[in-house]
Amino acid sequence: MMYNNVDVFGIIAGASNIRTGGNPPYTSEDFLEAYPQFGKKDPKTMQPIIPTVVLEAWVKMANASISKARYHDAWELCMGLFIAHFLTLYLQTMASPDDPVGKIVNAGLAKGMVASKSAGDLSISYDFSIIQGQEFAGWGTYKLTAFGQQFITMARVYSMGGMVVW
Repeated sequence: MMYNNVDVFGIIAGASNIRTGGNPPYTSEDFLEAYPQFGKKDPKTMQPIIPTVVLEAWVKMANASISKARYHDAWELCMGLFIAHFLTLYLQTMASPDDPVGKIVNAGLAKGMVASKSAGDLSISYDFSIIQGQEFAGWGTYKLTAFGQQFITMARVYSMGGMVVW
């Protein structure tokens, strides 16, 4: 809509901080080039530790969630951090189908940061304060991994609105 030769919708769209546009291709191979540790194979089976179907699913999710129009030159970095975060959570929940039920259930439980360990009678205590901290309030699981924390930082920097000085 034009008003006195001014594109009103263009101004509103620019002020909204909403970015549109497609992404260039980003593949599992692109991710594994930047984060080769996630391409590790099980020495017994020579199968990837992270199943291809899981890796592909998170690459697709990143492509649907992370916009090149928002992150510009940092887009590939943000794609990698997003995927690495969720694959780290996936790895934390892994258990063998041959494991006892208790071990499988334990692998799926939320975990804080290890605060202390003991060898006698096997004791581990966790610190959940990072999960409850205000710095990452509202960011869900992103606060649980170093990749997620880096992603939060990038998202905060790139999602800030423009600044106008009158």
